[in-house]
Amino acid sequence: MDRWGRLWIGVPSMLLMGVALVWLPFTHDAVTLGAAAMLLGLGNGMGSGILMTLGSDASPDAGRAQFLGLWRVLQDTGMAVGPLVVSAGAALGSLAAGIWAAGALAPTAAAALQRWVPRWTVHTNRTTRRRAGLG
Repeated sequence: MDRWGRLWIGVPSMLLMGVALVWLPFTHDAVTLGAAAMLLGLGNGMGSGILMTLGSDASPDAGRAQFLGLWRVLQDTGMAVGPLVVSAGAALGSLAAGIWAAGALAPTAAAALQRWVPRWTVHTNRTTRRRAGLG
């Protein structure tokens, strides 16, 4: 992330997980289910810790602990809403519809990251920018 920027991890991670979720209802045996699960795991692993990293980037010097505590509460709230989206889709249509609804949120998340996350943070130093070929 320090070499290429936060977006090089966050956006592909969201898109990979979205593709895996959309593909999940189309799986028909253990092999295709396993492949979808591995793709989902790859996307999840790539983005592991990205939200807390972004929170650390955005936190002010004064009150950092309080800021990160609230950031974590909001992050956990988002994680709790995910199963509710799948459940609502399942209740209104089918389990596949619920999974597709969750998968449809991934491009929205990727677009939000692309729009609001800066390419470089104040924590990037001269060495990391030089390694990235920017100076």
